[in-house]
Amino acid sequence: MKRNLSKLAALALAAVLMMSLAACGNSAGETTSTADSGTESTADAGSGTKEAKDVKVGLILSGAISDMSWNYTAYQGLQKIQEQGAEVFYQENVEPADIPEQFRTYSTAGIDVVFVSSDSYQEVTLENAPNYPDTQFIIINGSANEGNVCSVQVADEEQGFMMGVIAATASKNASVGFVGGTEITPIINGSKGFEQGVAYVNPDAEVRTVMTGSMTDTAAAKEQAIALEEFGADVLVPMANNASLGVLEAAEDSGVYSIGTGEGQETSGPNSMLLAVNKDTSVAYLAAFEQYLNGELTSDTDTVPKYGADQGVVTLGPWQACADEVLTDEQKQSIQDIYEKLVNGEIEIELD
Repeated sequence: MKRNLSKLAALALAAVLMMSLAACGNSAGETTSTADSGTESTADAGSGTKEAKDVKVGLILSGAISDMSWNYTAYQGLQKIQEQGAEVFYQENVEPADIPEQFRTYSTAGIDVVFVSSDSYQEVTLENAPNYPDTQFIIINGSANEGNVCSVQVADEEQGFMMGVIAATASKNASVGFVGGTEITPIINGSKGFEQGVAYVNPDAEVRTVMTGSMTDTAAAKEQAIALEEFGADVLVPMANNASLGVLEAAEDSGVYSIGTGEGQETSGPNSMLLAVNKDTSVAYLAAFEQYLNGELTSDTDTVPKYGADQGVVTLGPWQACADEVLTDEQKQSIQDIYEKLVNGEIEIELD
């Protein structure tokens, strides 16, 4: 349960934080705190590890927590961290150019751990993190372990692979389309996984991939999706955070099928979305926080942990009603069997 900070010192801290956030010109964030000090921590006080109740955690988001996708599950991760007893803060829709100011804001607020939600922040994080040696920075989907910066990754390619498997199975034209957002490593990996998932089911199927350059421009995503339909794609797959909704809307309008990337997205395609292949990044956030508490975050430049289907990050949502129009029970079971192989490590996705 969330509550406003009640102690005078905490109120002053929140005031400083909110004034600084307003100065950044970003959308308003929410300052939250943990429950009372009786909250249990997962850390063992006798082992020399940190206790969650003594830690302040900040999250910097590239988009809105309402996107039913990447930023939403990041926020869910922050809530899980709060449930451990930590005091948490977050800020939405932060542009890379505003990261230095956000770091200063969090430093003033006494934040111990800062999660940055995208590898698009990696360069600016590495440049500015040395200015805050007492703060631990964790980049989600980053590749850097350096000083007080470490990274954890999410298996975007596994999500893409399963979307490709489903799209190829459902396509009657043997033609499918992928609409990505910003051309960053996670989206590129997702597209590679998608291509390999399609080929796993139907090596002869046509795959068309486009990138809009934006994670928020739903109109551009919808326009690209319509173009893919004109080339014959009868199943569309997005990987563009909030902009994904434009792809689902295009499929809904034209009567082709789509595959979602997060819980709740079926509201944008009630008659056309087959199911969602969910990517619950909250699992990675909580795991990284627990490693921080236990002093287990690695600085090994060759070791960046990756979380995927095996850890419950990539999952299949429930089939929607329209799936019965194009998929038999045997095909649905085949898709489930392929997913189980992915979970068990029997499928290898190649990334250059």
